[in-house]
Amino acid sequence: MRGEFIVYLLPPFLIISFYLLFHFLVSIHGNKEGYLLGMIGYWLVGCLVPVFLWISETNRKLLLQFRSVNWWQIILLLAPVALAIFFGPFKQRIGEATVLIIILSLPYAFINAFCEECLWRGLFFVHHQGNYFHAVVVPSVWFGIWHYVPLSVQPASVGNLYFILSATGLGLCWATLTYYTRSVFWSILSHTLVDFTGIGLLHYFR
Repeated sequence: MRGEFIVYLLPPFLIISFYLLFHFLVSIHGNKEGYLLGMIGYWLVGCLVPVFLWISETNRKLLLQFRSVNWWQIILLLAPVALAIFFGPFKQRIGEATVLIIILSLPYAFINAFCEECLWRGLFFVHHQGNYFHAVVVPSVWFGIWHYVPLSVQPASVGNLYFILSATGLGLCWATLTYYTRSVFWSILSHTLVDFTGIGLLHYFR
């Protein structure tokens, strides 16, 4: 029952509750501060709390272990980064950002990647290790839909639908990588680099 709850009920609960939270915080603190507070709440409560509740300490350690990868897994690791650099906002934003913003965007990207990979890849993998559909496909779709929450207060320059579809595709890459390596180590690395190409902190300093 726990596995069924995690794969089908937890994601819509997170999406609905944090949609309300994001809009509440933005209405009180404004777009930038409200968005940041919403993300912090999502990282701590939405991502890490379920991970600590439903993944044992032993499995958390196993998920973070370094595992070797083969050639096609390296492609899954690098392809999202290459696509983000060539088709994302990196070229434009790198010219707008100061050195400080660029440097601080790396830990910002890592925090987001670490929390999201532990939730959307790690949690689903632990509870559905023998089921590719439940461990990879379903959470990847939910992962894409989740992005409507922050996009509802900070729309993507490329369009929200395109961003959600792209996030779903990236989720499939990272979930497949996790499924076959039995670790979130490489997906965290790839996710961090993809997020970094967006120079996320530029939004707060414009």
